[in-house]
Amino acid sequence: MFIIAQSLVAVATLLDLASFQFKSRRIILSCLFTSVLLTSVHFFILGYNSAGCLMFIAAVRYFYCIYFKHTWAMFGFMTVSCLAVYFTWQDWFSAFALVATLIQTIASFQNRDLHLRLCMVVGTCFWITHNIFAGSPVAILMESLFLSSNLLGLYRFYVVKKTLSEPQTQP
Repeated sequence: MFIIAQSLVAVATLLDLASFQFKSRRIILSCLFTSVLLTSVHFFILGYNSAGCLMFIAAVRYFYCIYFKHTWAMFGFMTVSCLAVYFTWQDWFSAFALVATLIQTIASFQNRDLHLRLCMVVGTCFWITHNIFAGSPVAILMESLFLSSNLLGLYRFYVVKKTLSEPQTQP
């Protein structure tokens, strides 16, 4: 079962890598929906029910955010996430998963992809920490690659673009 769980998260990794190489918020969220759904199954197989529940709620959230973006729903998803962890609490490091989910919930409801990306950087760092304590090497790799992909996308769309659009002054 461990190998099956790691295989699911390997496929999720490919989707994560692709997600932040798009500029479209809708495409980013569609990739994340599928990736997080696979990651949810991965955590359930490994017996980490809090993380599995949070990932499942995140998948529903990403799907919702593809089409809608109501602030009341953001607070609803945050409340459901807190309740899920309360009822499935297993380890002290479940708190890292909850903090990551709350930050990434805020990210999902951002209007600008830059704000979405920046919040995701912080949330991803919390997921990496959780996955280290959970002992899932492929999940650690997945989140690390996800972070790298996001940072690459930030660089491509905001640093290089800004540099190219600034007028060049000559001495």
